[in-house]
Amino acid sequence: MSFNLLDEPWIPVMTPDFQIKEISLIALFQTWDTLQEIQGDNPPTTLALYRFLLAILHRAYQGPRNEDHWQEICDDNGQGAIAYLNQWRDRFDLLDPDYPFMQDPILPLDKAVPIYAIHTMSTSEVFSHEHEWSGYSLSLPQSARLLVRLQGVDITSLRAFYVGQSSGNRSAVNTPTINVANVLVRGSTLKQTLLFNLMRYDPTAEIPSVVTGEDLPAWETGYGGKPKEATPHGYISYLTFPWRRLRLFPQNGKVSQLAITMGNALPDKVSPQQWECGVAYRDNKPVRLSLSKQLWRNADAFLLTAETQHRPRIVDWLADLKAEDLADDVVTFQISGLSADKAKPLGWSWEQFSAPIQYVTDTELATVLKKAIAIAEEHQQIFRSFRGSPYFALAEVLKYGEAGKIANALDGESRYWATLDRAFPELLHALPRDSETGADGITCYGFNELPAWTQTVQTAARQAFTESIASIRNYQARAAALRTLEWKLADLRASPEEKETKKAKAAAKKKEKVAS
Repeated sequence: MSFNLLDEPWIPVMTPDFQIKEISLIALFQTWDTLQEIQGDNPPTTLALYRFLLAILHRAYQGPRNEDHWQEICDDNGQGAIAYLNQWRDRFDLLDPDYPFMQDPILPLDKAVPIYAIHTMSTSEVFSHEHEWSGYSLSLPQSARLLVRLQGVDITSLRAFYVGQSSGNRSAVNTPTINVANVLVRGSTLKQTLLFNLMRYDPTAEIPSVVTGEDLPAWETGYGGKPKEATPHGYISYLTFPWRRLRLFPQNGKVSQLAITMGNALPDKVSPQQWECGVAYRDNKPVRLSLSKQLWRNADAFLLTAETQHRPRIVDWLADLKAEDLADDVVTFQISGLSADKAKPLGWSWEQFSAPIQYVTDTELATVLKKAIAIAEEHQQIFRSFRGSPYFALAEVLKYGEAGKIANALDGESRYWATLDRAFPELLHALPRDSETGADGITCYGFNELPAWTQTVQTAARQAFTESIASIRNYQARAAALRTLEWKLADLRASPEEKETKKAKAAAKKKEKVAS
């Protein structure tokens, strides 16, 4: 039997007329300039498929080494990728007896579990409600996508012991794509999206990472062998790192059982940061995608490198492409993430936002945007319950001891962020136009828009808080809360100089009081 992924349809794509259909790997690179995007069974699968395709492109072209090589790859229009795939045709056969695609052929049937147990992604049934009586199974195309997803985006879980093992650790680790905001730069076609995310690859310059030995994808070296701690040989090796040992057990064109054990893991002190190109970092920690926090509140992390913050390296490469006029004037980011608490999946997110590419190429502009976001975040304290906050003042008059419970129940913060959700896109596109160039040739931004944004934020905070306490019938309590609100707003809109003066006066007054 054979099910070769080069010829069989299995990758779900969106066509120009917005239809979803499955195509083969060869067909994908033959038509990628007419297709819109990959659209997997779920966002984690979609992300894993993109990373898989990028590994193929990097290996096929051994680049792009620079902007000129990137343009050559673009002009080649997938022919080099097709030639490479045909060269390694036997490694992409899902049912090959010696090198089944992304599988370890020595795993026996007694290591297998029902496929529905894998499809839940953990012991939790958050994502699937199939059970042992359902007869649940996957088609061969679905099974191929599951293999890619398990190797690319999967959470910590206990698995079967590997062949020859009967004790010790058998926990499969989180893949580095878990609990982080994974960034894809979107293009108008699938080809453009893949090429925009095709990071500069020049091992001689150690870009994007150091290469030790041969930097080969796992399908060339095999997905078998006893699980171990290992360091990827380079970027391509990392993109195809065998985090799991897997084997399908198909019957009559369906797969109802799959063997899965732990796979390789990075050594304790080895960070994926040296290879990850689609992740932003703060203080050497990946920026996470919150299920409860608006995406734009992290926008600066994806656009700006400053101090202890570093935007995704693919955005640095995009800036280089724009300098050669190889990128569009508007950049669209697709941000995806799967949040998990150990072995329990909490949910996934698949969001996007667009911005003028000037934010990518102009550090001063991106810095002003960071200030604008900081202003919004600072005003979040209006809705907290600390001593001196408006909700604390409300609780004090009401003789209600727990201000935190009142703050949570009245929830003015949700109203606040909902208002700013609508206002932020206007700021995002207005800031680049609000510029002045000095005699020194330096362009500054935000002289008008930043004060206007501060006013918008203050108005949103005032309105949200006022609406949240409208149901409180104790007018004395409401009046006390609103007085505190206005005092707090005045403090927040004060300039740094005014704040320093106020702080100095308070210190002097305290000193006088102690002296007396």
